[in-house]
Amino acid sequence: MAFAYSRLREIKWLAVTAGELYTNPTGSTSYVRLIAIHNTHSLSEAVTLYNVPDSSAATGTAATANQFYKATVISNDTVFIEMPVPGFVLAGSRDTIQGVAHTGSKVTVQIYGGIE
Repeated sequence: MAFAYSRLREIKWLAVTAGELYTNPTGSTSYVRLIAIHNTHSLSEAVTLYNVPDSSAATGTAATANQFYKATVISNDTVFIEMPVPGFVLAGSRDTIQGVAHTGSKVTVQIYGGIE
């Protein structure tokens, strides 16, 4: 089945505790290909992202075992994380991309990919 790449999730602020940035829709498979992170803060921000599998049809928990990105993003900088085809494959109905920043509401995230 063919699909078109698009924004999978509207721009979202990272919080100081790990939270959902994108959840795979029930009955679908999502392919996350690009994540754009932008630090609006006047200081550098520590950012961590997780690819979290579902947990018995419930949202799983972000942990070191499912962490895929951890870096300091400098003030007013944008970082692009691009995954080669097929990207992160989210196939479970509650598979998620989750994230956290050192300071809440200072770092935005945009997620792009496809759904089939």
